[in-house]
Amino acid sequence: MITRVHARGTLVGAAVRHAYTARDTADPPPRLVAAWDGSGDLAHLEPPTLPSGGHDTRHLAALLAEPVTAGLNPPTRPVWRCTLELDATDRRLTPPQWADAAREVLDQAGIAPRGDRHAVRWVAVAHGEDRVDIVATLVRQDRRTEPARHDRPRCLAATRVLARRYGLAPDADEPSPPPGRRHDAPTPRRGTPASARDRLRRDVRAASIIAADEDDFLARLHAAGLRVRLRRGSADRGVTGYSVSLPGTAPDTDRPVWYSGGQLAPELTLPRLRTRWAQTAATAGADDPGVAQPERVWQQAAEAVSAAADDLTGEAARLASDTGHAVADVLATAARAFGGEQAHRLADAAELLHRAVGGRMRGRPPALDARAAHLRSLARLIGLMAQLSDNPQPMVALHLVYLLAGFADNLATFRQAQRRRSQAAAARSAAAHLHAAAPAQPWASPTPWPPPLATVLPVTPPATARQHTRRSR
Repeated sequence: MITRVHARGTLVGAAVRHAYTARDTADPPPRLVAAWDGSGDLAHLEPPTLPSGGHDTRHLAALLAEPVTAGLNPPTRPVWRCTLELDATDRRLTPPQWADAAREVLDQAGIAPRGDRHAVRWVAVAHGEDRVDIVATLVRQDRRTEPARHDRPRCLAATRVLARRYGLAPDADEPSPPPGRRHDAPTPRRGTPASARDRLRRDVRAASIIAADEDDFLARLHAAGLRVRLRRGSADRGVTGYSVSLPGTAPDTDRPVWYSGGQLAPELTLPRLRTRWAQTAATAGADDPGVAQPERVWQQAAEAVSAAADDLTGEAARLASDTGHAVADVLATAARAFGGEQAHRLADAAELLHRAVGGRMRGRPPALDARAAHLRSLARLIGLMAQLSDNPQPMVALHLVYLLAGFADNLATFRQAQRRRSQAAAARSAAAHLHAAAPAQPWASPTPWPPPLATVLPVTPPATARQHTRRSR
């Protein structure tokens, strides 16, 4: 089998048309044999044949280009192409085998890993039994760019796997891997749900939310199994920052990959965390609810989230970034009260909320925000309760998720009115995750307070969007 990774292109339509162009009039007509997960029936994607010959590929090209159009920062050359061709002495492959070959190449290259429902969109077009063209767009369906680093050696590694699987001759142009380096074990790419950076971000954020101070934070990082390295100043040798890593994050080597707090998220730098812990401790009163009063904690969290959602409505809509991040922290700890796929969905929604809130993180830390400090105090208590509770899905937690979905809806409307399309899209994605995790209608709650549903419904975008933009920055 011969594998050719082509130069990246700029026009999706041209790449799809090229994939459906036969090299010779005697070649069999091209046929769609595989597409991205969630694409649906291939018969509905197959371009119709034109009366004058060829295929009308406009609809298929438009579907492939949708993530590029909606991308956060799409590359200038978003089109990735690869051709797999059999040697003259090789046995022929059936369409299901070509589909398997295309998925193997994309999985090994890290472009569309198996089981990643947010991976890039791609199609595989077979030309008879001896060739298939793969076209992909390098923007994932969660709107992040896929870098596709080291794609050629990884595709060659996939060729070796396929040659062994189907008894084919290996690519004669394939270079031998250097000693100590295996191309058939590609490095985990950034952006996948299982990436080291994503796991570190969530573990560090969880530790920072529950921790009472810096020493508690470092102890929780160690307890989570993370490697921690402190950065000290040159003058007084005081701790000025930290880095974390997972053991063995770089394949085929014992050297871990380190990420500083700022590389994980702007709000996870040590100065920001110190300010957070100091403000939370300063606002904690003796009458605050504790772990022994879980219903009261959930009640206060629901009231605080409803108030934050209400601030995003009406002509006087406003958003304090510190409060928005605190609401996302409440969601991050509430996710731990659930289990399985629901917990992962809520954790994803929390990261999307942080992205939708955004805010400038340079310079001096913000002044004390009493509401944000109160929300973070509640987030810490919810996290502690999640560690101690055996009830994986309390009704009060579901009610809080319902209110958080309303906050995300209002945030999406607010960001759309400000013409911040990337943040609005992140808020809409978070709301979709939350609506999927919570029922669409309220229910009778065991707690005594009435759910303030009217304060969290989406509203019409305010007319004074420019004034709101300046005020929220």
